[in-house]
Amino acid sequence: MRSWFRKKIKQRFKCNLDLKKPDTISGDGMFFFLFRSFCSVSFVFFVLFCITPLAYSQSDPQFSQNMFNPLVVNPGFAGHSGQINLVAVDRHQWVGLEGAPRTTVVGADMAINNFFGNPGGVGLVVMNDEIGFFRNITINGSIAQRYFVGDGRIGVGLTIGLFNQVFDGTKVRTGTSSDYHSDEDPSIDQIEYNGTAFDSGVGVWYEDGNIYAGLSILHLFEPKPNFNEELNVYTPRSFYFTAGYSHTLYEVPVTLKPSFFLKNSSNSWQLDLNMNMIFRERYWGGLSYRIQDAVVLLGGVELQNGLKIGYSYDITTSKLSRAGSGGSHEIMVGYTFDLSLNRREKRYRSVRFL
Repeated sequence: MRSWFRKKIKQRFKCNLDLKKPDTISGDGMFFFLFRSFCSVSFVFFVLFCITPLAYSQSDPQFSQNMFNPLVVNPGFAGHSGQINLVAVDRHQWVGLEGAPRTTVVGADMAINNFFGNPGGVGLVVMNDEIGFFRNITINGSIAQRYFVGDGRIGVGLTIGLFNQVFDGTKVRTGTSSDYHSDEDPSIDQIEYNGTAFDSGVGVWYEDGNIYAGLSILHLFEPKPNFNEELNVYTPRSFYFTAGYSHTLYEVPVTLKPSFFLKNSSNSWQLDLNMNMIFRERYWGGLSYRIQDAVVLLGGVELQNGLKIGYSYDITTSKLSRAGSGGSHEIMVGYTFDLSLNRREKRYRSVRFL
């Protein structure tokens, strides 16, 4: 049964957990990203059931509205709009399942006119991500430099930062005794482990008219948080590739924006196929399909003051739906504005305002 569960779970975790009695549990204990089945077993029991001398630390969270906040996964995007962008996303994943992921991220970036002789940008991402026994707090700063390539622009960026990871052993409960576990099992320490590590990544972002594409690598050196040698943990290297196109229908005030979002972490792949429709440049609705995982409904509005509000709902199509998953909810709030100094100077040149 354990091997069947492991086959269905991909991506979310990858770390080494040194237990005192590695011979008490057999198997490789691999945790990954997509939980395919829980059957009637609770999430907590599932984690304990699969735990071995190797357990897995959390990898990058997923977002359904990834097209609205590319800075989270690609530092090359920083400053690309030429304005100041603020975006906040709150995601409740697999509602109804104990220990399901909950992620909140805030990102900001702005353009710089002269960055070592070329236009560039800077950005900041702060994220809190919780799943099961793990909690991550990440703070990353990004810098990028832009170059003109033909009719397009290409941004090359670097992100550096820190992440703090917590494994809360006080939450470990089997709820029953067995040949594998007991509530008093000395191989499971009922304490909280806390570790911090330096992290880095690189990215490239390209735009040419109505076309964009981005390629990035995060956790470049697979950082290992310092858990005082109690836990041997590392975060796997992740690869991202995204591209999209914008097409305006001149007969009606509608713009179509198809895109895709591809992620690879360790041996797991994830692909989102997206189609957004923008009406009068203010209202949007869309549909996404995450391969073998979910169908996503998207919608939102941009208010006259520039504030954007978006919502998405994931309809679970995997076997998680049989385990009680109520889908995933995600709220996005964004704001874009311009603080051009040139515009301020021009505004006050009239003698009426002297």
